Amino acid sequence: MSAGLWFASGYYFKRLRMVKAWSLATLLQAFGWIVMGAMRGLIPDWISISIGNTCLFLSILSYHVIIVSLFGKKSNWKIGIFFAVVLFVSLALHQFSSIPQQYRISIISLFPSIQLLLTAKTIYVENKKQRLTGNFIFYFYLLSGLFLFGRFLVYTFTEVSVAQIAFGKGPIQDITYLFFYTVSVLITFGFLLMCIDIFIKGQIQDEEKYKSLAENSTDIIWVWNFDLEKFTYISPSIFPVTGFTIEEATAQHISNAYTQNSYLQFKELLLPRMNDFRNSNMKIPYAYELEQLRKDGSTIWIETNTVFQKNQNSEIELLGVSRDIDSRKKSELEMNRYFKELQLLNHTKDKFFSIISHDLKGPIGGMNTFIGMLLEDMETRSPKRMQNDLNLLYQSSGEVYALLENLLTWARSQTNEISFLPENVSVKTVADTVISYFTFMTESKGIRIQNLVESDVIVFADENMLETILRNLVSNAIKYSHVGGLVKISTEPMDDKVSIQVEDFGTGISDAIRSTFFQIDAKQKSMPGTLGERGTTLGLILCKEFIEKNHGKIFVQSEVGKGSKFYFTLPKGK
Repeated sequence: MSAGLWFASGYYFKRLRMVKAWSLATLLQAFGWIVMGAMRGLIPDWISISIGNTCLFLSILSYHVIIVSLFGKKSNWKIGIFFAVVLFVSLALHQFSSIPQQYRISIISLFPSIQLLLTAKTIYVENKKQRLTGNFIFYFYLLSGLFLFGRFLVYTFTEVSVAQIAFGKGPIQDITYLFFYTVSVLITFGFLLMCIDIFIKGQIQDEEKYKSLAENSTDIIWVWNFDLEKFTYISPSIFPVTGFTIEEATAQHISNAYTQNSYLQFKELLLPRMNDFRNSNMKIPYAYELEQLRKDGSTIWIETNTVFQKNQNSEIELLGVSRDIDSRKKSELEMNRYFKELQLLNHTKDKFFSIISHDLKGPIGGMNTFIGMLLEDMETRSPKRMQNDLNLLYQSSGEVYALLENLLTWARSQTNEISFLPENVSVKTVADTVISYFTFMTESKGIRIQNLVESDVIVFADENMLETILRNLVSNAIKYSHVGGLVKISTEPMDDKVSIQVEDFGTGISDAIRSTFFQIDAKQKSMPGTLGERGTTLGLILCKEFIEKNHGKIFVQSEVGKGSKFYFTLPKGK
């Protein structure tokens, strides 16, 4: 029986506590019976009787300790060991005394009976506390204790013959042996029933506890079965988070629970994890941030912690706990947006100071030096040379003025100080006005500007912004055109928009420089004009801002050595 319990403790009763300890106690009881019975006559009686009965008492004491521990209580071994020592000494001394042998039976009966009755009391009290239904072992402990106590009374206060005391024939001895053998088996059987009862009660309590936690948790707890391709459990908290009832959510496929992008990301990370679980069977938790669909069509951000597991049917399941992080996620997105805006403002500031310190300071300093030289040599310079020098000074001051005007306009746009008043505007009229600004530049380079815009082309835009856009694009076209070149301004209808084009046939723009256009946060590169004219890409950045404010887009086509074409779209006017 002891060997059977030891074997069962490693397999069938592996999850039940104390079964292995009970098997050792049973082995101790068997050893006591062997010493007291089988070895009787081979060793002195005082040894066999004293050690054998002490081992039996210790096994009963061990049963008590195991049962007390099974109920989660602490037992006092010291008292039990003390009584075991008293029992051993009493039996040993009795063998060498003239006290009648029947009192030895009284001693052997009294000590175990008290221990059995104490154990019966413990089982009864704990069964009441823990509401256990199995009382089988309680009755056997109670009956065994009462039987041994009655035996103690009989052998103590009545006359018993020698035949009833020693090993041999006699109804009392026969009943005693049969009783002990039967009880030892039935008590072990009752112990196993009690273990199973406690285990089942614990399982029920755990299930109720987990069920209560799941049903009262604000987080969504769910289980997805991969073999059945369905949710096998979803907690009630699904309703306040998504608006779906448990039945509606359970009927969904997991691919329909999230947005398409979130599910594809989830699936991509999930498949290798599942393969790892199949190979290693290790439960490794993972966390994801997903966008879950709600019943009203909106979405909500959730953080999902998942772990793979196998159910009782060896089917692979995914246990998940989803938590609403929508507010946190939106705060993070808002913070990222503010961070990008802050970065853009920082780049804007850097660009602003770069233009002031380099693009304005350099030309103005050069003009100042050049004017000083003119003043020193004014009397000796010929009128023709003076005229050429003044033309250069005029051209340089014009470039600085254009840059300063762009800079001030751009600064006003960054602080939203420029009013936006869209109206029906004639593109041809604005183009003619812009062309008149560059009379001196076109004459000095021998450049011809063709206004190919029809008079009936109307756009719905802010006229001042359109003028600024064309002025910058035409200025760039003149700057990078060869002497005697041509600049064309034309339009092309596009459904509900108009495409306005400024084209030159000059030096063209390399891919490296073109890739930095319209980006305030990129390191800007600019080439000098065909006659060394200075320039920045600030004008193009300003063009892009104004065009987008007027609900349009800007594009550029260029080939080095063949020229460039800038074109942008604006809403068609009436």
